[in-house]
Amino acid sequence: MKTVKILTVVFGMLLMFGTLANAGIVDVIEYPTGYFAPGATTSSPYYRWWDEDWGWAHNPIAGSITTAELSISAYDVDAPSEVDNIYAWENGGWTLLGNLAGLNNDWGYTTFNLGSEFFDEIAAGLQVYMDIDTTHTYNYWAVTLAKSALSINGGTIPPPCPGCGVIPEPATMSLLGFGVLGLFGLRRKRS
Repeated sequence: MKTVKILTVVFGMLLMFGTLANAGIVDVIEYPTGYFAPGATTSSPYYRWWDEDWGWAHNPIAGSITTAELSISAYDVDAPSEVDNIYAWENGGWTLLGNLAGLNNDWGYTTFNLGSEFFDEIAAGLQVYMDIDTTHTYNYWAVTLAKSALSINGGTIPPPCPGCGVIPEPATMSLLGFGVLGLFGLRRKRS
């Protein structure tokens, strides 16, 4: 009976770690909550305007990539009137992915699918650039960012709001729970 319980716990742990290893990867660039706080002021650093563009780089992600998505969380995107273009570095130049979609006075993600032409750039550390309010050359539309989430192979991205963490997948949490219960049962049996 003791051997069966040990094998059950070991199998559960292997299943859990196998699931975690095959789960998607997410690299999140999150800015400090206080820096990108909407409503505190209408000027930088809380909001940025047409001549205050952003650029950042994700961490390199090694391994096999089958799918990739870039999700950018922004606040107060007044699309379609406001046009904030998102570019990613690809093969020696900037490639336009599209523009942010969003609502006035709300946090939300805009997601861009990245094709296989970006996989080498992801492995090296994907560079991203945001051109704010491309239709004006004066302070007309402003926007603020919270997160840039690079999801590889279906990784779960965190909520769009600043300071909100990643929500664990239910299957991962169930497997972790079963593993802990198995270890607790084994320890209790020994006592």
